[in-house]
Amino acid sequence: MATETATLRATERQYHSTSSPYVLPNDQSSSAVEQDRLDAQAAAIVEMIGGSPFLAPLLSMTGISKAVDMGCGTGVATIQMAKIFPSAKVYGIDLSPVPEAAQKLAPANTIWARGNILDADDSQYTDNALNREIFTPGGLDYLFGRMLFLGINDWAWYFTTASKSLRSGGIIEHQDLDWKFYRVGTSECLSDDWEWHRAVVAGAEHAGLSTCAGSGATRFMQDAGLEILSVRSFEFSFVPSSKTPNSQAMGRYVQAKLMPNYPELLRKMLGAKGIGVDELERLTNDCLRDLSSEPGVHQKYTVTIARKP
Repeated sequence: MATETATLRATERQYHSTSSPYVLPNDQSSSAVEQDRLDAQAAAIVEMIGGSPFLAPLLSMTGISKAVDMGCGTGVATIQMAKIFPSAKVYGIDLSPVPEAAQKLAPANTIWARGNILDADDSQYTDNALNREIFTPGGLDYLFGRMLFLGINDWAWYFTTASKSLRSGGIIEHQDLDWKFYRVGTSECLSDDWEWHRAVVAGAEHAGLSTCAGSGATRFMQDAGLEILSVRSFEFSFVPSSKTPNSQAMGRYVQAKLMPNYPELLRKMLGAKGIGVDELERLTNDCLRDLSSEPGVHQKYTVTIARKP
């Protein structure tokens, strides 16, 4: 799979030129805005879910020889995982290279790889690390994936590959978002009434993306033969609210670092649907207004943990 970066001019943001539908930037400069955003997002998620990046009982897991952080971004969680499992080979896999600064901080048992799990196929021999050493049948003890909803367009294959790769008793932890937006502390859906949101959902479906990558994981895991151990839901706030203290950092992060990406995200997703410039500008303005309209407006962030029998 090609993993080059598409760059128009040095002053512009950089984007993937891959088979993945991922639409956010992948800037590679030492002062990269996107790397800073990913680090801030990781920190906000940890606070939101209770102080640890992982909810699976990693400290009680024994005999771990191989673990994977899928879609590792800047490698923050990979490094934490490698410290928890010092005797294991811990792979951080992403479409983009992990920043050199993070690589220098990583323990010696950390291995970085570029690729897409959807390209892994144990039925075909290829001189590819995904097939040759990472996703070998029955060889994986722990697979962690977080915020993959913009990059995976075949969840059945993702979880089937995961299931084949896990040993008996191996654990998979999946953390991801649904696309709907809700009022703070409730399941009252706000986005059903938002025209721009309906257009974005249509664009996501056009790209083959799931709009319930978090809550929908259970079904795909079970279909892949995995046993569900736990499912927990959290509020991924877009505006801080005193009603959800653990999500306040998330709301601050979204307003400061994620929302600036939304105009370009909408342009990429809606442009593929043939929406004109004037209409796109109107929908974008509506989006920015709605996502800052009230404290605690949020998406559902679901953490699902399963085991291979």
